[in-house]
Amino acid sequence: MKRFAVERVEVLFNRGELDRVEEFVTADFVNHEAWPGEDPGYEGFRIRLGRLHTGVPDIHMDIHEVVAGDDLVAYRATLSGTHLGELLGMAPTGRAFRVQHMHMLRMRDGRSSEHWATRDDLGMLQQLGIIPAPAPPLSPPR
Repeated sequence: MKRFAVERVEVLFNRGELDRVEEFVTADFVNHEAWPGEDPGYEGFRIRLGRLHTGVPDIHMDIHEVVAGDDLVAYRATLSGTHLGELLGMAPTGRAFRVQHMHMLRMRDGRSSEHWATRDDLGMLQQLGIIPAPAPPLSPPR
């Protein structure tokens, strides 16, 4: 299962081989982290990957650790890239980002049937300049 997680990231994110999505997800796949208005199933996942690669053509995910047990595999990763195309209605900023991700997959018959994630979407939007970063803290009074 650990090798599956690494191969999934390499093929779908780093190389953008979207014609291979069906090798990595079941027909009844559920993405519990689907964006608002997005189909949480197989087709929605394929469309999301396409949108990511259009908006961030140099998207890259580095996996740092992978753990697996029973029917679950999880990994900690860093996602990076440059926002050069439209993404979720956001015009390209030309800015780079680098954020942390955690992903968990439920496995069935050698493919993922469910997906959960925790992503630093706020940090990404701040790095892209779409949302302002917080102001530095005020100095304590003397």
